[in-house]
Amino acid sequence: MIRFRILGAGGAIPTPTHTPAAYWVTVDGTPILMDPGPGALVRLVHSGDAPGGVDEIGTVLLTHLHPDHCCDLVALLFALHSPLTDSHEPLHLFGPKGLQAYLDQLAGIYGRWLEPRHRELNITEWAAGQQLDLPGGGTVQTFAVDHPQDRFSAGNCLGYRFADSEGHTAVFSGDTGPCSGLEKAARDVDLLVVECSAPDGMGVPGHMTPTEVGLLCAKAQPKLVALTHQYPAAAATDLRPGIALHFDGPVVQAQDGSLFFVPLKSGEENPWSAP
Repeated sequence: MIRFRILGAGGAIPTPTHTPAAYWVTVDGTPILMDPGPGALVRLVHSGDAPGGVDEIGTVLLTHLHPDHCCDLVALLFALHSPLTDSHEPLHLFGPKGLQAYLDQLAGIYGRWLEPRHRELNITEWAAGQQLDLPGGGTVQTFAVDHPQDRFSAGNCLGYRFADSEGHTAVFSGDTGPCSGLEKAARDVDLLVVECSAPDGMGVPGHMTPTEVGLLCAKAQPKLVALTHQYPAAAATDLRPGIALHFDGPVVQAQDGSLFFVPLKSGEENPWSAP
């Protein structure tokens, strides 16, 4: 089973219901923190999904290194420097090429304050087409997406496809414009969590609009679509009619706290109210 919690359904500009990127994905019981943007750790513990706090974080996936997708790496590593943490299990960080250089720059600012006190830190840079095997038989696979980057991970932004031991699948687009990598990864997927940053007429390169999401889904035919990475104008707009012009499958406009299960169950979406 795949359990997909959207902790942050917004972009870099937060709203009360749509804060920057953060995702907590569990595949056959193995938890993964993905794209921990600003406030990710606070929202994770607030969700109740990780009652042990940062000690429960063993694997972190990054799609790219824009601040709204990775800022809480600093908060996580600083928290793990505390002697008050209990876990001695390794912490595995996976991300695009440039991740090591990014962490080196952070070390130049913070020094040893970002060195976990009890845990070995394993850093893996990977490209499209690589796979992580998870305990229990599940997998995570990378694919290339189209998102402009001019710093650490230039030209190497990723999306992720999750599969459990029974073959159920979920795809996360990361930040991207329309591209063949996403279309191929999303084909016949059980759950597609896809960015939709702006309403039609307000789109920018490297991001998706409802029309673009609709055209993607018309080709890929996912079983359920969840829209995420919504900037304020998108979060304030019903984006689904623009998608429905091209795709007649179910679409949910996610907000912070939305929860999805694969295989799908009734009541897939369980948003919580922001304080």
